[in-house]
Amino acid sequence: SETTVIRFCYQIGLTGFAQLQKEVTAFLVEDYTNSTLGNYVSSKESLFKEQALCEKVMRQAGERVVRISKQMDEILFKKAAKAMHDAKKIYVAGAGASQIAAHWLQFTLNTLRPNVELMMMETSALIRTLQEIDESGLVIIISLHRYELEPLQLAEETAARGAEVIGITDSNIAPLHQYTDTCFVLEQTELSTIDLMPAILAFMNTLVVGMMSHDATYYNEQRVKYDDFQNSFIANRWR
Repeated sequence: SETTVIRFCYQIGLTGFAQLQKEVTAFLVEDYTNSTLGNYVSSKESLFKEQALCEKVMRQAGERVVRISKQMDEILFKKAAKAMHDAKKIYVAGAGASQIAAHWLQFTLNTLRPNVELMMMETSALIRTLQEIDESGLVIIISLHRYELEPLQLAEETAARGAEVIGITDSNIAPLHQYTDTCFVLEQTELSTIDLMPAILAFMNTLVVGMMSHDATYYNEQRVKYDDFQNSFIANRWR
């Protein structure tokens, strides 16, 4: 019963169930709170004196991509790709290390279809964007450890507004799960966001390809229009 749980918390020296939750969460994600840079450097030290340094580091990255690809749920993948194709407008968000991936995804989608916006984490800009999001929008949120608060708040708010939310994260216990309709977990044995980035970009590239597969003719037309305008713009700019 609830009272038994609370008494148990008091007996082991905690202030209540809320503190027990925090203690358990801290224990479960303890490794994920380590320094990303520290993990990155320490995991590479054994390679510093290797003759084929370039080959071995790039092979590791490739193996990570393959390993993550085998973890993917094909049904969830197809659902997300279709949602990206159908969405009236797509919003992409990420903070901290996740910003790199968010910028890449927004840039790539924006060359292939209209109405793709990178959400700014600055308060006034974020409030303005939140005011326009409704059930016709699709929000893609990238949240990697240390799981910054703003994207989580954003996921909660946009879900409450009826928008579909797709999450990309790095752990099955990441807090993003509770706010998303579809959440992809790119788990890895190495505890480094820096090491994970090539695999995230590869996965997002695959999502974009999945989106294009729903109407190859349309996306090819978008590509031609983009290239034509870009070429004429650059020519006029440097004339």
